[in-house]
Amino acid sequence: MIAIFAGTGDYPKEIIYSLKKNNKKFIIINITEKRLNNSFKFQLGQFGKILKFLKDYKVKEVIFAGYVKRPTLSNLKLDLKAVSYLPQLIKAFKSGDGNILNLAKKILNHNKIKVVESHKYSKNLLLNKTATQKKPNKVNFLDAKKGKKILDNLSKFDNAQGIVIDEGYIVAIEAAEGTDNMLKRVIKLNKNKKKRSGVLIKFPKKKQNLKYDLPTIGLKTVELCIKSKLNGIFLKKNQNIFLNQKKSINLSNKNKFFISTM
Repeated sequence: MIAIFAGTGDYPKEIIYSLKKNNKKFIIINITEKRLNNSFKFQLGQFGKILKFLKDYKVKEVIFAGYVKRPTLSNLKLDLKAVSYLPQLIKAFKSGDGNILNLAKKILNHNKIKVVESHKYSKNLLLNKTATQKKPNKVNFLDAKKGKKILDNLSKFDNAQGIVIDEGYIVAIEAAEGTDNMLKRVIKLNKNKKKRSGVLIKFPKKKQNLKYDLPTIGLKTVELCIKSKLNGIFLKKNQNIFLNQKKSINLSNKNKFFISTM
């Protein structure tokens, strides 16, 4: 049995579709504030309740997928099991999202439940080449290399996964607001821009755990990039989740926009 810890967005839906296609048995654990059909709702601090539930359903594999807004530690309603991990929780919350997921993995592994790659059953969501008719040019690649270098340097702060570079100039760096909200800032900045130029670079952080925490783009990201008057998007080869692929590629081709990897 597989358990999907589902956040918001299209990614959990894509995984559910793939699991059904592969005739895999699964249950959905809803860890958001929103309703999710055919799911079981839990609060993040209910460690004991969640672990008992997983054991009752004989869960052997866990997949983390979708966006979950990180609560403050003081707002988590911890049960007794969670309280026993309090020192580790405090340390993880101080260190960032990656370390919180690492702690979750450690707790699950201790209970003989394996955390598997979020894309284990949906490899089709990874990209390993240029997906669009338009290809990146030399200037685009130079921008991508500069953006990658900046993101690598910022990785130690467990923050940015996205950056917009336009012909060598830094336009915006993703902060806690996420890639799409960063792009909304770029739209305002480029309001009076005459020509299309610049790229979005969306890469995993340098020490990011690629098992369950791959950066994701989808149709919304592509739409915002086009509205931002950018030339294209660079993803890390086989290390980004690309959702809504057909619609995203069709829209890109209509607007002479590229989606590529490096």
